Amino acid sequence: MSTSPTPDYAGKVVLVTGAARGIGRSIARHLARQEARAVIADINADQGHATCEELRKEGLSVHFLPTDLRQHGAPALLVRDCLAQLGRVDLLVNNARAGQRLSLEEETEENWTLSLDVGLKAAFFASQEAIRQMKALSLRGSIVNIGSVAATLVTNESPSYHAGKAALMQLTRYLAVHGGPSGVRCNAVLPGLIIQDEHLPRYDAADNEQYRGLVGRYQPMQVPGHSQDVAEAVSFLGNPNNSYLNGACLVLDGGATLQEQFGMLLRNRP
Repeated sequence: MSTSPTPDYAGKVVLVTGAARGIGRSIARHLARQEARAVIADINADQGHATCEELRKEGLSVHFLPTDLRQHGAPALLVRDCLAQLGRVDLLVNNARAGQRLSLEEETEENWTLSLDVGLKAAFFASQEAIRQMKALSLRGSIVNIGSVAATLVTNESPSYHAGKAALMQLTRYLAVHGGPSGVRCNAVLPGLIIQDEHLPRYDAADNEQYRGLVGRYQPMQVPGHSQDVAEAVSFLGNPNNSYLNGACLVLDGGATLQEQFGMLLRNRP
């Protein structure tokens, strides 16, 4: 009699920040479907509890931890709270972001501070504590940072977002080198154009045909990415079987950023 192999994440504890909605929610759900115990961390308690209730109806093991990553000491405390409740952290996914999309002229000190406090500083201090705890428990753990192609090119996002994502990419490499001796790997996903699940109705709306056409010209595959694509990339990078994959920054954009910059090929595409 043959038996099915044990899922790679069975019994693992995965902590995902900013997971009450959007890409973070998709990551938590995808890993929970692989029998992980998924911990959803978010500042929005109502939405966090609602997401947990929804995923539990699918029979998934999910837990909610409220957190405000802007607060001093909160990222490390979040990791310790996860350990206190579930006994371990096998995978930390630094997904949370904050701040508005502002132009060069509109950018403010407040937006800059918020964006980097949540998207960069919190990612480091959560990772620092996770590595410390994984080492103490002799876990071959993993960290996955959610970056962006804005780390390497310029988009319409805010200046602080670009700076933060570029720094997060370098932080990923730093953690890969300095966390490696503790048995902890660190990798990153750099998504391009992603239509999040909750935005699909707007994307598919009849009056959005012009935007869909733009996506078709911009994307070599002529389709946008979806939240699930990011979730699957995180699953691959964090998979404990990929034990030699460390310090990678995986561009996930359907090949869009491989194109020459002046758009000549795009304009001449049939």
